Amino acid sequence: MQHLSRPHVIPTFTLTLLMALTLSAAAQDSLQNRRHRQFVERRQRALDDFQFEMQQLADHCRSQGLTDTAAEVEQIQWRANSLDSSTRPSTLIAPPISEKLPAEEFAARQRAAKLQTDCGSELYRLARAALKANLNTMAFLIIGDVLRVDPDHRLARRIIGQEQFHDPARKDEAGYAGEWITPFEKKMRGGRNPHILHPEFGWIPRRDLAKYEDGLRPWKAGWISQEKERLQRQDFSNALELRTEHFLLKTNVPREEAVVVSQQLEAFHQWLSENFAGFFDTPAELEKRFLTAQSRRRRSHTPPPMKILYFRTRNEYLAAIRDKVPPDIETNGLYWQPTSTAYFFSNSRTQGLDTVFHEATHQILDLHTRRARRAAARALSIRTRQPVQEWVLGGSGDFWLIEGLACYFESLNFASETATVGNSEHVRVRAARVRLLRNNYYVPLRIFTRLGKDEFQHNPMRPRLYSQASGVVHFLMHYDHGRYRDALVALLSAVYRPDAKHPLQRPSLAQITGTSFETLDRQYREHMLELNAASQEPVLASQEEE
Repeated sequence: MQHLSRPHVIPTFTLTLLMALTLSAAAQDSLQNRRHRQFVERRQRALDDFQFEMQQLADHCRSQGLTDTAAEVEQIQWRANSLDSSTRPSTLIAPPISEKLPAEEFAARQRAAKLQTDCGSELYRLARAALKANLNTMAFLIIGDVLRVDPDHRLARRIIGQEQFHDPARKDEAGYAGEWITPFEKKMRGGRNPHILHPEFGWIPRRDLAKYEDGLRPWKAGWISQEKERLQRQDFSNALELRTEHFLLKTNVPREEAVVVSQQLEAFHQWLSENFAGFFDTPAELEKRFLTAQSRRRRSHTPPPMKILYFRTRNEYLAAIRDKVPPDIETNGLYWQPTSTAYFFSNSRTQGLDTVFHEATHQILDLHTRRARRAAARALSIRTRQPVQEWVLGGSGDFWLIEGLACYFESLNFASETATVGNSEHVRVRAARVRLLRNNYYVPLRIFTRLGKDEFQHNPMRPRLYSQASGVVHFLMHYDHGRYRDALVALLSAVYRPDAKHPLQRPSLAQITGTSFETLDRQYREHMLELNAASQEPVLASQEEE
């Protein structure tokens, strides 16, 4: 719990699956499953051992009357108690243990620190082993574990692109020893005109904080009242521009709302880049990230910010996209590839930022890999002796993955210390259950995965296809402790980043998982039945279609 386009290299384990034609699908499936299960078990065992030792220490502290130390130990224990990586690691650097503490308390805190360091080192070695085993997603999930157990693990911090920072404004705070932040944040908070990230105002110069708190807002060369700024900004020609590390949000909604949206987008980008590392980097580049962390070399700079237009009203939004979407198609958000811009509006009829996360998924994945598709389009033009055509994402198959993943990310929820995704009660996943279990609607994956963009979007059963796409992504992400998560990321990479040397070759879902379509069909139904059995509102035979 965290990238310029690069030429695509199909992950090593994918090439192995494609070339090992002499092995049966069943044998490959067994090998893949056994390897994944081994890492799941080793990961869980390391975390369980850490939990046991920390609980023993907390109990000992309480027995000695060290209630504050016990509470801190249990807080560390809580952060590390999530196999699904929902809790976020602390960004504060732990201060040195004071030698002035009573002997018993000093010893207890030293014991806690050693348990953290030892478990962090064990998990880091496991992450490296997972990467060498071509379980890229598993490797970076474990890096998240490392940081929840030992937030000051320097190599893990470097791998996710964070650096140490000591804020001069906090130097006199008791217990403040520094923070782990990104180079962008370090740049913003340092220098001659340091900025702060305020929860209501966004990034502002520290020297201007008092004016903001007094209700003033910058306007042209001076300052105006908050109320006047809000009125002036309602005209989109005077729109507010908020910059974050990866986004530039232009909007005429109130500043406080815009700040929330911009920070949620930034949290999403960080989560996606950390949990889908195998998409953003090739296997060789992922290995380089580990080596770079050890050599202290810095990674590449941040690309230009992605453009977001966020409107106060639906009518303003519709006017902005009028020439982009047919009038008979209703949308709540749009990512427009020709201008690389996402369009949204403040929608009071929906809860959360479902649509924002959906369209931002399209935007992030497209812009990160666009250069690779252009190279593949040029290579295909040379091979076919035809003019260069724009590469259509999912044009010849696997369009389900493009929309299904965006629908899946609608379930993202960022709280103060947690990040969750894949809620089985989310409307998208529930609809998938209803249509499979109540309506018995299901397109076998052998056929479903072959549908291209036009076949998918112009299908009379389009809503049902979208539901199934959402359900299949949930299945691949969560079935059997994420058995197919790396395969999903590898297939996503192959769709978005075609190989310029072989532009017409793309692995199928069956090939990339090493599992037959028929077996995947059966496992998908098992997954939906398990979700339904655990649901507080299970799908019933008499239930109406959603």
